[in-house]
Amino acid sequence: MSPRRRLEQPSLFDLELDAPPASGPAVGEPTPAAAQAGDDGVPLRSRLYAGMVDLVAHVAVLAVVVLGVRLMGVAPEPRDLPAMLLLLLVFSLFFTVIPLAFWGRTPGMAVLGLVARCDDEQPLTFGQAARRWLAGLLTVAALGLPALLALRGRSLADRLSHSTLREG
Repeated sequence: MSPRRRLEQPSLFDLELDAPPASGPAVGEPTPAAAQAGDDGVPLRSRLYAGMVDLVAHVAVLAVVVLGVRLMGVAPEPRDLPAMLLLLLVFSLFFTVIPLAFWGRTPGMAVLGLVARCDDEQPLTFGQAARRWLAGLLTVAALGLPALLALRGRSLADRLSHSTLREG
């Protein structure tokens, strides 16, 4: 169990002898917030705009790398492309996973007021954030086709990470 997910245990002084124990929704039952949101979730348009904001940041980093290499007097060659793509991949990993794990949103999601949460309303773990990032890579690699899953309520990233994207 992650130290970020502490369950609140009542102290001995908080217990009432006549009161039944508090329980949450059963496994598989939607939480009250999920029930209010319905199956629609966040519109595909908002998801795409947030992804585009993040993509612009990635393109800007790649442009800065190419410009920096050119300013050093080195002309990038096609054989340098794998190294630049690896740099971009590592940047993407940190750009996405760290903000998702700490704040529940990437910069693009923050611009549009979106937040990713676990299905039980807890912040994402690093594993869940990494799975959301991986799903984003798969969506880009498949030319955006997995994004169509969001039309039915949950995107590929939501499904792989067992999380939900909502406005907040």
